[in-house]
Amino acid sequence: MIKVLINGKWGFVPDRHLQIGGVSFVYESGLYETFRTLNYKPVFLNPHIDRLYQTAQKTGLKIHFSREELRGMIHTVVSDSSESNQRVRILAVPEYLIIYTSPLNIDEAIYDGVKVMTVYASRKTPAIKTTNYQTCLSAWEKAQGAGCFEAILTDDNGDVFEGSRSNVFWIKSGELFTRQYDILPGITRQIVISKSSCPVAFGNLNVTDFKLIDELFITHSGSGIVPVSHVNGSKIGNGTVGDIIRNLLNDYTKWIKEDIESVRFEI
Repeated sequence: MIKVLINGKWGFVPDRHLQIGGVSFVYESGLYETFRTLNYKPVFLNPHIDRLYQTAQKTGLKIHFSREELRGMIHTVVSDSSESNQRVRILAVPEYLIIYTSPLNIDEAIYDGVKVMTVYASRKTPAIKTTNYQTCLSAWEKAQGAGCFEAILTDDNGDVFEGSRSNVFWIKSGELFTRQYDILPGITRQIVISKSSCPVAFGNLNVTDFKLIDELFITHSGSGIVPVSHVNGSKIGNGTVGDIIRNLLNDYTKWIKEDIESVRFEI
């Protein structure tokens, strides 16, 4: 059972009922946001809240609480946990706004490079972070079963789109790229695009190009920037974290601190 805040009131829900994309998910289709905390302070909270309400308006989903009421609920959930670094989820479905948290539990070894695999799969509504997550969950479980950190989604031509729960960036000849269209506009992705000292260009990547690029990384609201050392068992570059990614990792830590210092959220 997981302790959750449902429409502002505490309750308990079986873990399996909250598995987005799983057959045991018990709620009607809706939207969700996931973000992390650092020392009880939500990281990039404003963009996550903005995206939730903007997407709800686009899809016609009625959220029966104001932004300030949502902030208050998040404060209640975050402050109730014994963990200072958390993974917080907001689940907005018809008639319910559900918020719960779990320990962040990041393995710092991922920042030395992770292994990923490509999976032929695509989401029906890539621009919307919806609970219709079956395709991504299946791809992620396939990658986990193969000992990989993430699944990179491709089409039948081998064109790379995004991760099952992340966005993809690559570096070639000192230039930083990411895909522009037909992907989820991730919050961490947007932070990198707007703040990186290395300008980000939009481009397309095919699975045949992995051997030609110098560096590769994925972005995710929980883990941040994660270097990729191997794709489908083959090294990216020399298989180590390159200079551009290492600089971005250092910068990302600074961006987080700047964000939490700029947003009032006292525990």
